[in-house]
Amino acid sequence: MLLQFSVENYTSIKNKCVLDLTPTVDKEHPENILMRGEQKALNVITVYGANASGKSNLFKAMTSALNIIRNSENTQINMLLPIMPFKFDGSSQTKPSSFEFTFVANDEKKYVYGFSATPEEITEEYLYCYNSAKPSVIFDFTYKAELPEYKFSRSSKSELVPLLEKRTKNKLFISTATAWNATSTKVAFEWLATGVNTITNVNELSNVSLDKYRTDDSKEYIQFAKMLMKHADINISDFDINITETEVSPLSFMINGQTITPAKNYNVEVLTSHLIKDENGQETKYKLNLQEESLGTNQLFLYAPLLKDIIDNGATLFVDELDKSLHPFIVKYIINMFRDESINKNGAQLIATTHETVLLSLDMLRRDQIYFTEKDSDTGITSLYSLNEFSVRKSDNVEKGYLLGRYGAIPLVYMTEVI
Repeated sequence: MLLQFSVENYTSIKNKCVLDLTPTVDKEHPENILMRGEQKALNVITVYGANASGKSNLFKAMTSALNIIRNSENTQINMLLPIMPFKFDGSSQTKPSSFEFTFVANDEKKYVYGFSATPEEITEEYLYCYNSAKPSVIFDFTYKAELPEYKFSRSSKSELVPLLEKRTKNKLFISTATAWNATSTKVAFEWLATGVNTITNVNELSNVSLDKYRTDDSKEYIQFAKMLMKHADINISDFDINITETEVSPLSFMINGQTITPAKNYNVEVLTSHLIKDENGQETKYKLNLQEESLGTNQLFLYAPLLKDIIDNGATLFVDELDKSLHPFIVKYIINMFRDESINKNGAQLIATTHETVLLSLDMLRRDQIYFTEKDSDTGITSLYSLNEFSVRKSDNVEKGYLLGRYGAIPLVYMTEVI
């Protein structure tokens, strides 16, 4: 369960931006608060802002940080890291980017993990665990060429010190230590590796989703997709998935003395079934290829396996532009899935950027669940803040207030006469 994510000096984010999922003292919508052990967190966050205000950069920061963590052990010596510092300032370009996660792992303990990096090297890294009300250090490093600084707890020191020599300057120690079976880093690394996912483009889901449908012997993903379509009022009664295997090449080949047989490719054809009534009320089933369906239907079909896995596993999902090609009521339904305890039984979380203002309602979300991004036109710097920073009453029309510019984060559109 994610409690907080922060980023500094990454793309348009120069100053530290904090996305905080810990609930405030607001008493509204207790159904929107999750419990994991002694920790509380919000189940949904929506992020609004003008185009190019930095919404997507917040999600890119999360994606880059997770990719660095998950791919660290496969990083070759002198391979550059996917770090993009703020470039509208000469000094920021040479400074490291910083990322920090605060979360509750599978052992129901609170952890804080963070690192700073340039494209060439990791400059700082730390991991703390809350065994009590105060954090206990597992490791805390500042990598300085002339005199590196290391800090360990008594319990982790004997296990972790011998592993220092295993990492290189562009590898994260948490990944290296876990790869060498360090127990003190394992639980936190496992959450970072599997507990949070990001989607910046739904089309990237295509191969993953189709593979899940292909291997879905119990038809659970199909049933979930049908449920989504039903609630979206899409007239699809069933799906047929036809799979044919094709080999890349019938020939084997040798690599380092070993015979390699090409893997098989799969052609996946998805057909949708529609029950259509004629003028006499007689029903007939017609089938269409999924490619003939609307873009929104295709989006939901690709989202379904991901949403099911996230909800079943109680994980955290970041989605950029959730409303893309989807009707507002469908977006609202997806968000309400995470708010519904009968569906979201394991405490999954959804953080989504959107332009859909119908969601700006205090009848559905709390003030601390609505965030905004705004970019300073003079400096190019993105700021992140929540509706909770404004004096908003329960009776206020937040959607109207947002469109009127009361909370910022909207584009200034100038209309000029065209001659």
